Amino acid sequence: MDSTVKRVWKGMIPIELQLAAADAIELLASAVLPEPFQTFYMLVPRVSYMPFMVTKIKEQWLNPMLEMSGLSNTHTVIKETDIWFEYRGQPLKWHYPVGLLYDMLVSDVEHGELPWALTLHVRKFPPEAALVPSPSRQSMRDMFMAMVKEADFIRNGSTKRVMDLSKADQMQLLDGIHNHEFEKYFAIHSIIVSNNGGNKQRGGAPKAIPMRFYMASEPQEANSEGSKEAATNAGMAQFHISQYPVPLTKDEAEQATLADAFRICYEIPEQAGDAFVTNCACLCQGISVPWETPVSWLAENFFYADCFLHLVVVNTSK
Repeated sequence: MDSTVKRVWKGMIPIELQLAAADAIELLASAVLPEPFQTFYMLVPRVSYMPFMVTKIKEQWLNPMLEMSGLSNTHTVIKETDIWFEYRGQPLKWHYPVGLLYDMLVSDVEHGELPWALTLHVRKFPPEAALVPSPSRQSMRDMFMAMVKEADFIRNGSTKRVMDLSKADQMQLLDGIHNHEFEKYFAIHSIIVSNNGGNKQRGGAPKAIPMRFYMASEPQEANSEGSKEAATNAGMAQFHISQYPVPLTKDEAEQATLADAFRICYEIPEQAGDAFVTNCACLCQGISVPWETPVSWLAENFFYADCFLHLVVVNTSK
C-alpha cells in the first residue's frame, strides 16, 4: 500500500470537548463540572465518524464523572444515541466523516483551529429537525455500508463487488474503520477498489470517480443556477453539495484534473471555471490540493473510508 495512503489514514484531529452547560445542570445540578472532568481531550481519525467515538467518551469521561458525583447508580442515564456534538452553535452531522466536518466548518487553509473545540450534548436534540438523532452502532454501520455501495456503483456501474463480500468480510471492513485498524480495513478495501486509479485489473479502469464537492453558497452564487446539485444543505454554513460521475480522462489521452471535475459538477464553462478556481482553494483530507492534480491520483490516495473523495471548496479571495 502506498505510503501516501497510510499517511492519509493516520491523519488525526485533536478535539477538545466540553459538556454543554444546560446538560451539566440537568445531570449534576451545576454548570461547573468537578475536577478533572471540565474538559476531555481525544485524537479522532479524520476518516472516522463521531458516533464511533461515543463509547470512549462515555467510558473515559462521562461515566467516571457520574461515579465521582455519586450519580452512577441513580436514574441518571446517558444513552449513546442521545449524544450529539456542536461547533459554534452548529450541530455536527454524524454521517459526515470527521475530517470533512472540520474542513467545512473551520476551512482555514493556513492556520486551522487545533485542538478543535466542540460542545458535547447528552440531552435535547436541536429543534426543527436540524439534526437527525444519533444512530445506534448498527445503524451507523448500515449507513457506512450504503455509502460504500454507492461508491461501488459510481465506479463500476453496479454494486456487485460490495454485494459479493462475505458477511465476515463486511464485518472486517466495518471493524477496521470503527477501530481504526489499517491492515484490517485495507485488506477488504483492496477487493472493492482494485482499479481505483485506472489500473487494468478486474475489468479495466473505473467508469467514474466517486466524488462530492462541498461549497459555501456565497462563492457559488454566480454559478449556482446550472449546477448539478445532489442536495442543498440548509445548515453547515449554507454549503451546496454537488455530485456527478467524473471520468478519469477528458479524452482518450488527457487525464481529467480536479479543476475539470469541478467544472463538470457545477456545469461551468472551461474559461469561466479557470477564472473561478483562481479565487478558491480545494481541501481534501485537510490539504489544499492544486487544481491541476489528476483525479486519478486523488482517487488512489486521498479517498475517505467510504471510498468517496470529499472536497471542500473555500473562497480565498477575501
